[in-house]
Amino acid sequence: MDSDKFDAPLLGILQNCGELEPFLEVVLGFLYRKTDFFRPLSSDQSMGFPPGVAQEKLLKVFKKYERQGNPGTVPRSPPSTTNHPPTPPATPGLPTTTTAPKPATPAPEPMEQIQGDWSTTNWDHHNGGVTEHYAWSQTAQDVELKLALPNPNIKASDLKIDIKPYNLKVQLKQENTDLQTLLEEKLHSLVKPEESMWSLHKGECVQINLEKGRDGYWWTAMFEGGDNINLSDIDTTRCMHEFGNEERACVQKLMFDQQQKIKGQPSSDELATEEVLKKAWNAKGSPFAGTEYKRGMVNLSNTFPPEPPAGSGIGNT
Repeated sequence: MDSDKFDAPLLGILQNCGELEPFLEVVLGFLYRKTDFFRPLSSDQSMGFPPGVAQEKLLKVFKKYERQGNPGTVPRSPPSTTNHPPTPPATPGLPTTTTAPKPATPAPEPMEQIQGDWSTTNWDHHNGGVTEHYAWSQTAQDVELKLALPNPNIKASDLKIDIKPYNLKVQLKQENTDLQTLLEEKLHSLVKPEESMWSLHKGECVQINLEKGRDGYWWTAMFEGGDNINLSDIDTTRCMHEFGNEERACVQKLMFDQQQKIKGQPSSDELATEEVLKKAWNAKGSPFAGTEYKRGMVNLSNTFPPEPPAGSGIGNT
């Protein structure tokens, strides 16, 4: 998505707000008022998000730009500013004392292989599944994979992740510059590598967000040959923001018509027809010109009478 084209209006809003926090209030307030982003999905309505999904989407975008601003490098510790007493000058005739050197830091132990229970069952696997070493979830547009790591001290710079249209490889850099492969699998379906990303949850897992190559195609497994999930168990409800402009307009029209029906008011199509009739009511040559328009004189739900059945003789000349 080319977000640069929105820079001018957003910059104007930011300058008007003066500070970052009010600007974020404007953005999130807009999502609250005009979308279903903050609306929890419930059994009595089809709009909104399942619990935790909205936060995940917000965190996904945050992590994307956080990673661009800080590509995983860990800053070096600044030199110590602790005041130490000065070393006294050597006295003639006396032996000079020197500080004993600190013992060398022992080399880190080799990385352990992935094994054991990493409590992945607590991770989100909405519309997906969970195994001993990873959990995955999906929406109509993307797939999220959380992979357990063998060491809580792993940094983002220690990882090498290769995302290809049908393959995923996760490797860990070793002390001897070798790479330990943590995962190498063929994906269940096509993804878009250029629109996919990953982030490190230090001490827990690496999260990989894959953009689906086929929008609306539901995966039955994370990897080829993996455990399949039941398609009938998938929640196919789509949030309003996931629809295109035309689909969104159609959904909004249906919602409006439903509300109008409950109130006993005309639908959007009937209101549009009524606007045409109002213009024709006072048009030049109209027998109603100069009189007040009355809605009850026209049946908006069935403006044109049905054609008579064939062979009835009605309407034949």
